[in-house]
Amino acid sequence: MENNLQRKDQKFPNNIFYGWWIIIAGLVGMTLGVGFNFHALNAFIIPISDSFNVSISIVATVLSVARIETALIGPLEGYLVDRFGPRIMMFIGIPIMSLGFFLISYAQNITVFIICFLFGVVLGSSLGLGNPISTSVANWWVKKRGRAFGILWLGTSLASIMVPLVNIFIESFGWRSAFRLMGLLVLIVGIPIACVMRHRPEQYGMFPDGDDPNTILEHPNTTTDSIESSFTMFEAIRLRTFWAFTFSVSIRIGITTAVAINSFPLVVSLGGTTSQASMLFLLQGILSAPGRLFLSWAGDNINKRYIMAVSLLVMTISLFCMSLAKSFSFLALCWIPYSVVWGGLSSLPQSLRADLFGRKNFGSIQGAMSPFHSIFSVSGPIFAAAVYESTKSYSGAFVTFSCLSLISMVLILIAKPVK
Repeated sequence: MENNLQRKDQKFPNNIFYGWWIIIAGLVGMTLGVGFNFHALNAFIIPISDSFNVSISIVATVLSVARIETALIGPLEGYLVDRFGPRIMMFIGIPIMSLGFFLISYAQNITVFIICFLFGVVLGSSLGLGNPISTSVANWWVKKRGRAFGILWLGTSLASIMVPLVNIFIESFGWRSAFRLMGLLVLIVGIPIACVMRHRPEQYGMFPDGDDPNTILEHPNTTTDSIESSFTMFEAIRLRTFWAFTFSVSIRIGITTAVAINSFPLVVSLGGTTSQASMLFLLQGILSAPGRLFLSWAGDNINKRYIMAVSLLVMTISLFCMSLAKSFSFLALCWIPYSVVWGGLSSLPQSLRADLFGRKNFGSIQGAMSPFHSIFSVSGPIFAAAVYESTKSYSGAFVTFSCLSLISMVLILIAKPVK
């Protein structure tokens, strides 16, 4: 370790801890990945449905089922990130994602669309933006990990704001031109982000949180590793905490994914317009930002599990109120508390995962959880769309989501730290 500490990387400014550059680059990457591979796709549901002459539920199912790929490659992807580092994986995944958007823009039927989306956009985003960025931030921050992930996940708030812009572009130039523009932006923005990413601070003579290496050499017990849990993936999956945490987060992901994917048809079913539906994402982006920062920052001083439990209770009430909505105005009112807690519930699990299981095998453990996240993110939107197709209302789906949110709250309280 001493030899490692003596090695300096002249590319790193001495007056700014490099972990901050990781966060800034990661924030842009999260905006790109979540914005283009999640939020913005919701604006394409109706245009693609009309263009390929298929039902809305089929398009929603396509966007959901494609996430199964993430479940299949999640464990392997996590291992590769831990083994080779985030930067190499991003150089592989980002060009694949960009190519996928370009190929989708030329699809002439739903089958070609599915293939390009599955093996291009989803695969590239998973390899190049999701796990690599989270792993890098988890490795560079420990004591301030909550606020680090809070800033990082502001990218999802910015991603929500992109939806109205994408919707305007679609209405002006068509959905095919929109996909081409997205493919170009992924490439010209994503590659510089990959160049910034680094794996572990110890590889560059530094320690997490910018701790002074000389102080740690004189007092080894002050290193953050000495107070962290550190589990391998195989040790973690034998813990009750692992399964309680995994299913709590998976249920929440399934709910919020279902709400997002079905938001445009939901607003239209209440007599609203697609422009109003896109404004919900703008509202969500604005309101989730302070919730994300405040709740994540508080998580460095207050038990993160308790913060998540209270947030899930608020989400439970909000979802139940949404089930009663008969107009866009009432739905927008319910969307306010939902958006605030959604912000914290998106970022807090990332730092809590590292707190519970350590940062050494963060990528592998996150990869082991991804199949369960994907199962719920697939089944949630399909369930909601099916309920709407059969009842011409989303009320039953939202009542169910409200109950599931309550179960998620109980599970996160069960996920206690293990020594």
